[in-house]
Parts: sequence; C-alpha cells; structure tokens
Amino acid sequence: MKCIVLSGLSNNAMRDLENRVLRTIEIRSPHNFVSVLHINVGDPVFLSSTSHDDVTTGTTGIIARVQQLDISMHRVVQGSDFFYEERETQMARIQLVTEGVGRVRSILHSQLGGAMVADVEERPIYVAW
Repeated sequence: MKCIVLSGLSNNAMRDLENRVLRTIEIRSPHNFVSVLHINVGDPVFLSSTSHDDVTTGTTGIIARVQQLDISMHRVVQGSDFFYEERETQMARIQLVTEGVGRVRSILHSQLGGAMVADVEERPIYVAW
C-alpha cells in the first residue's frame, strides 16, 4: 500500500492512536507539514515515532485514514515599551481513523521539500514482527 509518511510523532500520540483514543493531531514540524500538503481526505497515511531521517525498510508504525484536514495560520504578538514583535506560523490539523499497524517495505520518495512516500505492508495485530 502506498502511503505518505508522518514521522517523529511522540510516543504518547502513537500510543493514543494505537488505542484509538487520539483522533486529531497537530502538525507543526516542517518535514511533516510538507507531507500534509500532499494528503487528501480519504488517503491512508503511515505514522511512526521514528525520526524522519531514520525511517527505512522495516520501520514499524500505524496506518490510519484521513477523515478531515485543516491548515491554518497562527499569529503570536509580543510587545513592550521597547519593542514589538509579530510572528506567524502555519500548522495542520489532521483527524485520523486508525486502521491497523504496518511496516515499511521500501521508501518510494524522500527528497527535501517533498513528501516522504513509502510502500507499506499492512500487518494484522496478532502477527509477530
């Protein structure tokens, strides 16, 4: 199965996805944000706590389907008598439905400025790795 990879997620978020508790995650990291720009509602995604550079053949994670996707801008304003600073950041919120677990067979695409795409083998939960 061809999936966009979202990597470097926290162990707590991964555990919640496994237990089907967490449904919406916020994406702020640049490499995952770029990947989100290539995702559509209904697409399968592969999520892993492994860092982006360490995702290789054999990396395990969770396969989920995108239910909802929203990209928004946040403005942060700080100021005092001596300075005024305004920053803008973009973030994505993805609502997911966990479908199972998987393992990367091969990395199909992984270039700077593009989405990481992998061929993922879906595995039943009861199968030993």
